[in-house]
Amino acid sequence: INDSRNDHLLRLATKLADLKPLCETAIQRLIEHDMWYSIASWARHNNATLPELVQHGIWFDQGRHLFIEGDVQPVNYGLGHAAPKGDRQSIALLTGANSGGKTTLLELVAHIAILAHMGLPVPAEHALIGRVEALHVLAKSSGTQSAGALETTLVDLAQVVSNTQPKLILADELEAITEPGAGARIIAGMLRAAQQQSDTSMVLVTHLAPAILEAYGSDDLRIDGIEAKGLDEHLELIVDRTPQRNCLARSTPELIVRRLVERSSGDAKAVFGDILSLF
Repeated sequence: INDSRNDHLLRLATKLADLKPLCETAIQRLIEHDMWYSIASWARHNNATLPELVQHGIWFDQGRHLFIEGDVQPVNYGLGHAAPKGDRQSIALLTGANSGGKTTLLELVAHIAILAHMGLPVPAEHALIGRVEALHVLAKSSGTQSAGALETTLVDLAQVVSNTQPKLILADELEAITEPGAGARIIAGMLRAAQQQSDTSMVLVTHLAPAILEAYGSDDLRIDGIEAKGLDEHLELIVDRTPQRNCLARSTPELIVRRLVERSSGDAKAVFGDILSLF
């Protein structure tokens, strides 16, 4: 019985052998169809579009952060040769309100740059993306570093800003690595080094823009600002998330303190009220 069964299977295998390449091709096409269908469904759900690849810089219109739910305020932003005329500086300081969206904007720039280099749609109505070989995301430090840790950080930063490869640098409050005065001078030196690299684009979120400008020694450094105009009836910041060019925006911590006064009670409310009176 086993021999008969084996013979039968052998005959079937012989007859079906010619269909193997066709089946493999069909399976591969189904996998590719499923992949592209998933990408298209994701792009439609997120109103994403295919970007245009250019030589330098990044720019997008009506960009939307992927991980923020609900109504998202679209943002227009860019720098380098991809940006409109007047915004083509390669380095920008990003200033502005606490909780105004500066770090969120850095994340959005990273999302768009990464997706574009993967050949995927990006969450914007239109985007121009310069080709880079490296994306450096430099997050804020958790506190003042020891001498050894500071030295290591400075060496790493120097290597990032001084190498000649095409790159995009997104830095969030680097001044936190040491005390503010020294931090501003260190950042100014790093910006000078980055400015000398023609294929480098850099956005730096900072609360020390005036000190950095003074240490930088030139008035040609671009400053963008996200300004908060107050609180609405729900105690949410009234803010235009799209940075204004040539705008040194204030952090407006008093608005955050005012919100805490309204939302707290007891002893905490009294403390926040006293702090608010100092502004």
